[in-house]
Amino acid sequence: MKKYWHFAKTSGIYFAGTVLQKIISFFLLPIYTKYINPKDMGTYDVQLAYVTFLCSVLFLNIWSGIMRYTFEYKDEERKKPITTGMAIFMCSSVLYTVLFIAGAFVLKVPYLEWIYLYGILSNVQTLLGYLARCFGKNALYATAGLGTSVVTMAFNVLLIVVFRMDYSAMFISSCIGFLFNAIVLGIGIRFDKLISIKAFDFDLFKRLIIFSIPLCLNSIAFWFLTAYSRVAISNILGEEQNGMYAIAGKFSSFITLFTTCFNLAWQEITYVTEANVNDDRKGFYTQAINYYMRFYLPSRISAHSNFYMRFLGMGVLLLIPVVYVIYPFFINESYSAAKVYVPLYLFATIASVISEFLGEIFTATKMNKYLFWTTVTSGTLNVISVHVLIPILGVQGASLSLLIGFCVNTVMRLIILRKEISISLDLKFLGFFILLAVVVSMVYIHGAIWSNIISFVIVGVICLFVFKDILLQILQSIQLKKNKKA
Repeated sequence: MKKYWHFAKTSGIYFAGTVLQKIISFFLLPIYTKYINPKDMGTYDVQLAYVTFLCSVLFLNIWSGIMRYTFEYKDEERKKPITTGMAIFMCSSVLYTVLFIAGAFVLKVPYLEWIYLYGILSNVQTLLGYLARCFGKNALYATAGLGTSVVTMAFNVLLIVVFRMDYSAMFISSCIGFLFNAIVLGIGIRFDKLISIKAFDFDLFKRLIIFSIPLCLNSIAFWFLTAYSRVAISNILGEEQNGMYAIAGKFSSFITLFTTCFNLAWQEITYVTEANVNDDRKGFYTQAINYYMRFYLPSRISAHSNFYMRFLGMGVLLLIPVVYVIYPFFINESYSAAKVYVPLYLFATIASVISEFLGEIFTATKMNKYLFWTTVTSGTLNVISVHVLIPILGVQGASLSLLIGFCVNTVMRLIILRKEISISLDLKFLGFFILLAVVVSMVYIHGAIWSNIISFVIVGVICLFVFKDILLQILQSIQLKKNKKA
């Protein structure tokens, strides 16, 4: 039970920080869409996709390896995985720098120096963030992230609105934000005290490489599953259409707002469980999955109920008409064409967060080869289908391809984990959800504001029915507390 309380506590800390960060980021959309034209937005987005790919290849996702092995050491011994992992990180940074210097002589890419800094500083803050979590400094992690969002927003407003800079302002502002984050985290965890040359362990160096290479390959495959669509849209339809796609994707932050914090806490608790070999792994994962899917409500565990899927599904059906109403207030009319792309992108995001959650189990149990192959298969499917669907459906083809890829990925992971964890999808609800999703999407695309408001109300009523058991439990719990006070 102690683990679950830790899970709930860390989730709450991450949630508080994530909510504020997402709110700040979301309120930048009016500025981005007013002052940055769709073509420049598309160029910025695809450049981010390329630098993300390069970082995935070179940095081996080493921060996950450091975090995983840090939990196996105590006190001063923890310097071993940190120092050894930092050695790998430095080697990656040198290679990254060399490739950018070489690229400067060959490629004619605008703002290459800021793209370089974006990648290196992003990785530094990610590494330090993982170290903060290793030592249980979750409040520091969340606070630093919030401060980064504030700093980034302030410089975006200054550079874009006041100085009227182009999309390079987004790179510069992000770099300043990353630097701020790195300084705060570095001071907070006393990074200089965590490194010792004497703590370097060559055997651990090899084990970290072996552990991280599958994660690296998985990150590459994941890039082809997610970010490759941006490249395909830019090449087939042009940067302007990719800019539309990028803005449509911003609304998915409403979903990741609730899931990112849970996944961060889930990663920590699974790593701790795997480090303690005496723990009941199967019992823990089975209960944790069920609690997670039930949104942490203390109801009877049933293999045939999936409250997490219901929560995400009904949540996005409520979100879609809300997006219709708020879209004109946050998005400039030059991006009006992106509005129609939002629903399908949101459905793809739901599939992705479920897949990511299941993926953390593979990482924690060192089953990275399965993680890799499930991602490779779905990534390959996405690359093929995106080139088939974009010429037919345009930008919508990219979202549909993404949805198909993540659905295949999720099904594969469920099949593999089924031997260890008893999970059964609620097929009746799934069928009902698909039907309702089609109706809500059609109302969003072809209806007016009042029809979308009616859609929201109807889905809200359905939610009361879907979650009636949980709501009754909450009401009973409140009434019980009142009776005790009386």
